[in-house]
This record gives sequence, C-alpha cells and structure tokens, in this order.
Amino acid sequence: MKIESCSSCLKPHPKGFCTPCRKRLFDGAKVSPILPFSLPEFVAQRQNATKRISISGVQPKYSLKRNGRELEFTDHGGEYILKPMAQGAFDHMEAMPANEHVTMQIARQVFKIPTAECALLFLADGETPCYLTRRFDVLPDGTRTLQEDFAQVAQVSEPSHGKNFKYDSSYEKIGALMKNTVDAYAVEVEDLFRLIIFNYLIHNGDAHIKNFSLFRDLSAGMTRLTPAYDLLNTRLHLPNESAMALDLFNDHFTTASYDSLGFYSFDDFHEFGLRLGISPTRIARQLEGIVSHEAEIHELLNHSFLPAELVGKYKEMVTDRHRALRTKMG
Repeated sequence: MKIESCSSCLKPHPKGFCTPCRKRLFDGAKVSPILPFSLPEFVAQRQNATKRISISGVQPKYSLKRNGRELEFTDHGGEYILKPMAQGAFDHMEAMPANEHVTMQIARQVFKIPTAECALLFLADGETPCYLTRRFDVLPDGTRTLQEDFAQVAQVSEPSHGKNFKYDSSYEKIGALMKNTVDAYAVEVEDLFRLIIFNYLIHNGDAHIKNFSLFRDLSAGMTRLTPAYDLLNTRLHLPNESAMALDLFNDHFTTASYDSLGFYSFDDFHEFGLRLGISPTRIARQLEGIVSHEAEIHELLNHSFLPAELVGKYKEMVTDRHRALRTKMG
C-alpha cells in the first residue's frame, strides 16, 4: 500500500510518520508503518499468546515493545497495544482499525480531547491494517503510573455484579464518582462532559464504565482523568447498536424531551450538565463546540484509511447526531 498521509495524524506525508508524530509515538525513532511480521506469523502469535484481552469479546489486543526501529511482541514490559482486524459476524470488520484510528484523530484534532497516541499500521503484506496505541500509563523510565477505570473505582466486577456489570451504570454515576475522587473536579468534569457528548456524536455505543479511567498520583496526592481511548463509531459495524452504552441519568430517568422525541437532544445534555454541576453558560458553550466543525470532521474522514463507502456513512451519521444535538423542545 502506498502511504501518502502520516499514519498517525493523517496529514500529507510520504514517509509514514511526520516528525512530531514520530516523536510522540516512538521517541523520534524511524519506525515503519509496515510491521516486520506477516499474517501467518501474527496468527501463530495469537494462538500462542499467554495473555489476551478483548473489547466486548470482539477485538483482541496484543502487547508490543519497541526495539530500536522495530516493534515486536512481548509478554512483559509492553509499551504499545496492537489491535488487528477483528473476526466476527459484524459488518465491515476489516475496517475497524481504520475506524478507531480516524475517530481518535477527530477527538484529538477537531475537539481537542486528550487522547492516547495512536496510528494505523499494516502487516508485512502492506494491506492488512492494525490499530496501534501507545500506553499512556507507562512512564519514560519504564515504570507505570497507577490507573483505575471506573469499574474499579465503583468496585464492580463480573464475579460480584454479573456479566453485564460494564453496562449496569450511568454517565451521571461516573460524574458522581469523579466528584468524590478527582481533586480539580470543576475542571475535569467538563472534559468528561465533552467526551460523553463526543461519544454520542460519533455513534460510539460501547463507551461503557471501563472505558473511562483515572490516574492516581499517590506521591502528589492528585487524581485526574486519563486520556481518552477506545473511541470508534460502533454503528458502522453494528447497525442496531444502542445510541449510548450507558443511560445518561441515574435510575433510568428520562427528560420530557426524550419522552417526546425518542432520542437524546440538546435538552437532555443540558440537564445532564446541570447534574454534573456545570454552569448553564459552560454547558451551552460545550454543546455549541460539539455541533460545530463539520467541515474539519469531513476533512479527516476524507484523508482516513476508511473505504469510501464507510466515509460516506460516517458523515451521514454525524450529520444526524448534529441535528439531534441542535434540537430543543419549544
């Protein structure tokens, strides 16, 4: 495959990675966007892997480390996570790596949401895509900072709360947990608010409680949100996916607007923001920021590695959510 854009930021670049992205991803090392192993080798590694994680049982993850200019599999000391094409009975599974990659770039570049560093790579055949993300919990000296997702913060797990524990919650509850644990809550909660609206905008129906995390710096006595991760348009692969992974509100509360329209609109997120303790002025500013920038979203989609058919579908879906977020009762 001829790569004409930076494999991370998607800006025009003929050599794989532009200099700023190479510094952020690989500390300046000239790593190729073509991985040094083939599909048969990768399949063998999958079969022999001692540890494997999956997103909702669909997308496997593998640990890599950098050795000079090359990335290689590792069982310990991993610096990166690699996600190959997922296998399953869903639509367009071969495009899932490109979907996650461009969605993360939209969050980062268009909406200024702090995100994990990421890139779209290819196996040695130059055609088979894989999503790569650098672990943000690994410090430059190889040690790791303490990270807890909100399932851990809430002390819920499959053994104690059943198989659906990741989804038996609400975004309002995540906000309440943050208020009790995050020092600069008034600042950090707006980041959470923007991220949740963003997930709605891009049809991420799998933003469950484990996909939001905190850093705990015990030495400094501070707790804060981690960069965002696992952002993608799930409806491209699951057309009947729910609008959001969790309810907005506790106790299955719904607004009069939702009861009338049957979908989340401006009024729902305004009420949600108020419950998080955000001022009406700041809520309106955040919502206005999310429903803007349609041209910038389209530009990144146009330069992405998604097939043209899915670029068109993605644009239509975002337009639909822009319309929903602008809708006000009365």
